[in-house]
Amino acid sequence: MTTRSRLAGSPLALAKPIWSVMAEVSQILCPKCHKSNLRRARFCQHCGHDIVLNNDKPSDDRRYAITRVIKQGGQGAVFEGIDESGQVFAIKQMLDKFTDQKEGVEAVERFNAEARLLQGLSHPRIPRIYSHFTDEGCHYLTMDLVRGKDLEQIVEARGLLPESEVLTYADQICDVLVYLHGKGLIYRDMKPSNVMIEDSTGGVKLVDFGITKLFKPAERGTQIGTPGYAPPEQYQGMATPESDIFALGATLHHLLTGRDPTEQKPFDFPPANSVNSSVSKRTSDVLQQALQIAPQSRYARMSDFWDALRPERAQRPAHVRVAQPTVQLPSAVAAQVAGIPAMAGSAPTSKVAPAPPRPAPIPPQPAMPVSTPKPLAQRSGFLAAVGMVISWMVVMLIVAMIGMGAYVYVARPAWATRFIAPLTNLVPTSSPTVLTSQTFTTVVTIQMPTGSSDAAIRTGLQVAFAESAKARYGAGTLVNQNVPPSPVGNSIEQVSGPDANGQVTYQATMQGYIYTP
Repeated sequence: MTTRSRLAGSPLALAKPIWSVMAEVSQILCPKCHKSNLRRARFCQHCGHDIVLNNDKPSDDRRYAITRVIKQGGQGAVFEGIDESGQVFAIKQMLDKFTDQKEGVEAVERFNAEARLLQGLSHPRIPRIYSHFTDEGCHYLTMDLVRGKDLEQIVEARGLLPESEVLTYADQICDVLVYLHGKGLIYRDMKPSNVMIEDSTGGVKLVDFGITKLFKPAERGTQIGTPGYAPPEQYQGMATPESDIFALGATLHHLLTGRDPTEQKPFDFPPANSVNSSVSKRTSDVLQQALQIAPQSRYARMSDFWDALRPERAQRPAHVRVAQPTVQLPSAVAAQVAGIPAMAGSAPTSKVAPAPPRPAPIPPQPAMPVSTPKPLAQRSGFLAAVGMVISWMVVMLIVAMIGMGAYVYVARPAWATRFIAPLTNLVPTSSPTVLTSQTFTTVVTIQMPTGSSDAAIRTGLQVAFAESAKARYGAGTLVNQNVPPSPVGNSIEQVSGPDANGQVTYQATMQGYIYTP
């Protein structure tokens, strides 16, 4: 069925143009060729494509049209658009590039699931998602349009940003990430270009939740973030709250130092104050901990990172004495409270706080003979002297123990060896490992069940590639999954099989990028 015949029975085929309510909109764009059309058009006058969005397989009652191209790339585009009421949206288009029908169906299912998840988020720093739908083979998200610049554009235009400004942005970003982590979600792609600063308020909006990558067959299921900002574990497909902490640390480091991590050696972050002397030592030290290679060496929670960046945030306000409310009193009552006889005809006295009632007088008690106690100095002098002697004895004992411990640790007499050994094993003997990027080529052989898909076979080969790299260079070797290892010449050979167990043997020469200690 053609697009035109499909629309013939729909509400959009009424005589009144759907966009006629927006007098200020004179032109709308074709979602396929991006050429301009009159606002009353239903089909592109240049290519004949259906112009109205969300009417192919509508997910809700909203219908959209494109008014401007914001950004365009090989994986899709971002548009400015409108609905029937004239409300303005950002419309994100994602192209489906799957050749395997089953993989494409799975990707669409994941897209709808993640879109519904994002649609359920409610935070002032996250653009609201309104609709998600598939139309003419493309997948769309509609959301709040953020007018402003991202932090990458701001740094390119201005250079280094003042520490106070960066920490203000960090406050708002941490607030969003604490919210997401509380929902069990990991952002996975923190970087300056994903942080928009609104023109109207100067506030932060966190954009691009990585949903586009669901339609990249080579990266399906590996939301690894952006090289340079992503921590080591994300190159192996793992993402945790500590991963977002590392990526935010890398982002703030870039803003404060001007060092773009995508142009540096992997995981190379010198102390910020050694690059920019105006950065405080406290902030520099906090970033260094957030940028540790090992996740367990970073802050455990985003809120801990936030508190370290802004110590004043964790401080509780001091106790403040609250004033009692004032009461409007007639002059007679006010005079009695003050102990002054009221005068007839006097004007009302306003806002006089009532005094607390005076306590009733205590009746006199019969005198009783009592003994006179000794002066305090006489009673406590002996106890004070004893306490001082004990304190000095404790101090001398501690000093002696420290001295003995130092002697044993340095001299290490034979009798103390069995006590020292467990302690020396706990002392780290090496500094953090620095990773080096390089190309690695190896021949791998795998066995897969009969009938395995091409994607499953490629995944098996990539796993074997990673194991081969670790066997060659050590357990600390990481595989760069942003450019996944692939068969040289795209050649995969079936060596034998299926065998009696239904296993087929495949072999390929695999090449990829790795990080080695």
